[in-house]
Amino acid sequence: MVVQAGRIDGGIRVTGSAPVTETPHQLPVSAGLFVGRTAELEALGCLLRPPEAGQPRIVLITGAAATGKTALAAYWGHRAASAFPDGQLYVDLRGFGPEEPLSPLTVLSGFLRALGRSHAAESGPLQERAATFRTALSGRRVLVILDNASTTEQVRPLIPGSDSCAVVVTSRRRLSGLGVHHAVRPVALGVLGGAESRALLNAAIGERAAAEEESVGRLASHCAGLPLALRIAAQKVAARPARSIASLVGELNDIGTGLDLFDADDDTGSTLRSVFSWSYRGLPRTVRDAFATLALHPGDTFDLPSAAALLGTPGDETVRVLRRLSDSHLVDETADNRFAMHDLLRSYGRELHSAGGTPAPERHPLTCLYDYYLSMADRAGRIIMPYRHRFVLETAGCSITVEPSMAGRADALCWLDAEWRTLVALCRLDEPVFDVRRWQLAYTLRDYFYLTKHLDGWSESHYLALAGCERLGDRRAEAITRNNLGRALLEAGRMDEAARQYQLAHDRFAELDDEFGLSDSLANLASVLRRQGAYAEALDLQQRALDAYRRTKAVRKIGITLRSMAKVEIELGHTADAAGHATEAMTLFSALDLDLDVAQSAYTLGLARERGGDASAVQAYEQAVEFGRRAGSRYEEARSLRRLGSLYASAGQVDAARDRWQRSLALFTSLGASDADAVAAQLAGLGAGLPDQ
Repeated sequence: MVVQAGRIDGGIRVTGSAPVTETPHQLPVSAGLFVGRTAELEALGCLLRPPEAGQPRIVLITGAAATGKTALAAYWGHRAASAFPDGQLYVDLRGFGPEEPLSPLTVLSGFLRALGRSHAAESGPLQERAATFRTALSGRRVLVILDNASTTEQVRPLIPGSDSCAVVVTSRRRLSGLGVHHAVRPVALGVLGGAESRALLNAAIGERAAAEEESVGRLASHCAGLPLALRIAAQKVAARPARSIASLVGELNDIGTGLDLFDADDDTGSTLRSVFSWSYRGLPRTVRDAFATLALHPGDTFDLPSAAALLGTPGDETVRVLRRLSDSHLVDETADNRFAMHDLLRSYGRELHSAGGTPAPERHPLTCLYDYYLSMADRAGRIIMPYRHRFVLETAGCSITVEPSMAGRADALCWLDAEWRTLVALCRLDEPVFDVRRWQLAYTLRDYFYLTKHLDGWSESHYLALAGCERLGDRRAEAITRNNLGRALLEAGRMDEAARQYQLAHDRFAELDDEFGLSDSLANLASVLRRQGAYAEALDLQQRALDAYRRTKAVRKIGITLRSMAKVEIELGHTADAAGHATEAMTLFSALDLDLDVAQSAYTLGLARERGGDASAVQAYEQAVEFGRRAGSRYEEARSLRRLGSLYASAGQVDAARDRWQRSLALFTSLGASDADAVAAQLAGLGAGLPDQ
């Protein structure tokens, strides 16, 4: 039986003099299954260490709804009960729940009765009862668990005054005020990891879990690490012994919000919606509305500027809202000044937003967020590739109240590193209102993807943008998008698909009589022909494109085409011509301060010299490494280091070769590039003879 504060544990005997001291044992029944939480249990262990004089030992467990704060406190309390022989007091303060929170006065009455102070429990104001409580615990070794607290004011009168006592407080809020007058050890409780989630399901489901390991893993993923969700899911499985776990997971896949599974059929207080609502409903209306709107954010994480854009609020107001939501654990602040929302909380927030009514089509709730990201991506693109053609952006004129730092190349790359996944997620919004924005966003992303070689994001964003172009019937946008998609496919080695996109782009440009676009498509088709070994045909197309670029004085395009011609000439054995064209390209790009293009041209020059037996290839590759680093391109740096390693290995300079290949391997690995395997093999071959080139 769970004995809560407010109930008398055993008979109360009162004599004519001193009150009878009772030994309460009020800990709730511990969860039958408990997994993980090793670090958190270790942190709670500080309550068992010798106290500082005059200070009760206090641990504050905070976390979002359904993360298992009560279960952790109760589990640890039962394990540590022998260290508190004078009793264990427990109360659910009802800070978040369907009922009104308990007042400290009411709680003290229950505690005092449990301690044998029946008369004191019924008389005196709050401060008098709190003093009596402290007196009753003076010198006694008692554990006090104050569960589900809502405010510091609710907790402070319940803190013992004796350093012989220990206190565990749990809350969905941080209760920062508690640490002002007390030494508090905070323990932040997050979700369970994948292995822990599966372990909990395996233990709860039993033998059936072993027969459907894959389905258990998928079920754990749906629960997103929330212990309450995992327990409800396990109960659903247990209640349907004739059905497979896979069929239950199939139901989940068909559920739009992800919350419908987590209804406990006979306990409305244990549904996820109910548990989440207790955190939500105690907030001011403006903060509640902000939570529901932020749940629409398509990114896994978001920062202050994007939150301000989505909410349409000034920076200072957005900060206050985020702090309030973070304090209530409805959003989590990460170490890199970003915010995250748990998947199931996000589903709950989106339900709330939908229940609030459907916005008018001309003002989609994500319009201003889309415009913010499109504008910032365009600004970043102009910094990292300043000479690329730009378009007038399709925006609704939303004001940007908070802007990220974008002072230079490093800032632009840092922002794109953090946001590119969100930008691709925006491209997934398959709604006509975003079709123009979608292809323009993909166009701006091409700058970054070409630099970093995030090929999956590159191709996905452009395929999605292409669908928008076709729905718009915008042939120019379609041709431009196909050209850039072709490059992504080419980089990924998908030659046939790349050739198809380039040819379709060429056909669209021809229909539009767009000479510049036609020149681009000719140069791109030449890239496919070169990779297919059709060198003479490739060189012919490149020469035609080069003539067109020279007529229009498109300096950067001239440099790109010269570099591409050098690659073909290397394959044809015309290394002197190749070196000349690569050098000319480097000169043009250097004048434009285009570090990435300089790096790529220096790499091509290195190849030409290496094939021609020119020892100065080393200097060209070193330049490629340096300019690749300046450009922020780990890929260019890595591939140039790899070539340097091969040159040094061929010359018998093993230490130099090992150094370059190790650096190359680290960079390729950080990019997740398949080249890493080849470099690793070259390193392994250093001790067994000359490695493959």
